[in-house]
Amino acid sequence: MTCEPTKSTITEKLEPANYGQVSLIELAVVLFRIGATSFGGMWAGTQKLEKELVHNKGWLTVEEQKALMVAATLIPAPKFLAFGGMVGFRLRKWPGSIVALLSIFAPPALFVLTGAIFLNPEQLGGPMPTLNRAVGIGVIGLLFGNALHQIRNSRVPSRERIIGIVLGVSVASAAIAGVPLIFAALAGLLIGICLIRRGKEVSK
Repeated sequence: MTCEPTKSTITEKLEPANYGQVSLIELAVVLFRIGATSFGGMWAGTQKLEKELVHNKGWLTVEEQKALMVAATLIPAPKFLAFGGMVGFRLRKWPGSIVALLSIFAPPALFVLTGAIFLNPEQLGGPMPTLNRAVGIGVIGLLFGNALHQIRNSRVPSRERIIGIVLGVSVASAAIAGVPLIFAALAGLLIGICLIRRGKEVSK
């Protein structure tokens, strides 16, 4: 006689071990802190998210975090908000999702509101372009650092790892030199795919 999985068994597999144990207040505080201290978007904040949600709190595994980040890119919404909403839903269902969304959205919304109140249009033509350029380079640095972190921790052969590092440096250098980041990243992706496929064909 075969035993069919019960509804409770299926639910246990879908829910994390600490489901329901995280209070909404704690969830709000952690997501608010992440929203206030993460710059450059979801991918630039990968290491910070992993440190806070995986290592410090133990709310997610590394694999779960990566899966939620990939899923967030498929939702037609800002990726950081989509990720926060899914984290909240995984821990506390719909109430957790709403709390997480409001908490992660509040800090940047307050920063933008403060800037709109205190900055005049005349000030935007002075040091702002230089500041914007510096911030852009900083974000590129965060993205490169997170890419390097993922490459170092991934289980790939040394050849592919070296290719990834070289391409990462090339993309970052091209973006800093003035090439739009989206074009530099796309070119790096296409070159990486071609090199990895060619290496697999040679190994066969």
